[in-house]
Amino acid sequence: MARILPPPALPNAPGELRQDPLGGGWVAITAGRAARPEAFLGDVGTPRGPLGCPFCPGNEHMTPPEVWADRDPGTGPDQPGWHVRVVPNKFPAFAGPVTTAHHNGGLYRSAPTAGVHEVVIHNPDHQATLADLEVPEVARAMAAWRERLAAHRDQELGAVLIIVNQGRTAGASLEHPHSQVFATAGRPDRVQAELDRLAGQACAACATVAAERDGPRLVGTTGDLLTICPWASAAPFEALLLPAAHQPRFEERGPDDDTAVATALRDLLRRFRGVAGDHAPYNLVLHSAPPGVDDFHWHLHLLPRLTTYGGFELGTGVIINVVDPDRAAEALRASGS
Repeated sequence: MARILPPPALPNAPGELRQDPLGGGWVAITAGRAARPEAFLGDVGTPRGPLGCPFCPGNEHMTPPEVWADRDPGTGPDQPGWHVRVVPNKFPAFAGPVTTAHHNGGLYRSAPTAGVHEVVIHNPDHQATLADLEVPEVARAMAAWRERLAAHRDQELGAVLIIVNQGRTAGASLEHPHSQVFATAGRPDRVQAELDRLAGQACAACATVAAERDGPRLVGTTGDLLTICPWASAAPFEALLLPAAHQPRFEERGPDDDTAVATALRDLLRRFRGVAGDHAPYNLVLHSAPPGVDDFHWHLHLLPRLTTYGGFELGTGVIINVVDPDRAAEALRASGS
């Protein structure tokens, strides 16, 4: 029997943040994103390939006008000749200026999903993931991350995150590998929780560096960067990339540092591919200090999507992980790159 779904809203329809009156958590209602290709997991079809892909060269007209690009000299905006391209998300989850929050009788609290939502197209190659690219090409993508974080640093925003959804299970609705920039007017609880723990002399990231530098959960080091499997990993083969020094902003690292981060990340992703398979889905989340915050320890999460949440996780918030992080780090070390 065919599913009956409501017609999607316009791609740029305004969204709304709503607070659950029972649990207190916030949910972003962004109905316009239902218009994305294969927005629902049940709609997964055959691979689309480069033909008609809005992220492939020659199809630049299929995206909103670019806001930044690394391109060959003499090539114009929204034309072929780019190496990395940044465009506004056609189906934004967060967009528009900050306006007044809404209340309904004191029970239902909401606010507009104000902010910014951009797409970073890593490479013209339709198939190449970050693990497939050579280090200089990964560094180009990371330079775009630095540029976009810096572009939004002085705005009145609560958080700016870089994320990668690799694979349908991880939330990607288009095959062509890409990352996304989410900038929110408010500060999400998870971001605030990390700000509370990663500041000052009691910085938990600094303590983690000291505790894990020679420990069983260390996957490897690249320059001043450590890659570890966190002691309280919430997913099989979860990993964390940390600078050894207390550095608040990823974007303040110089261009020369991109090679070190690109090498560390590509090495980690190739090791993960070695233990989980070529097409294993994952998310990357880069946390850098939000606008107006100067005391933080930037870091990058690798969050594999090899298992799914059941009723216990959804009902309690306590995650069950079936792979001990010590064993996960051992397997990642052994897989090589």
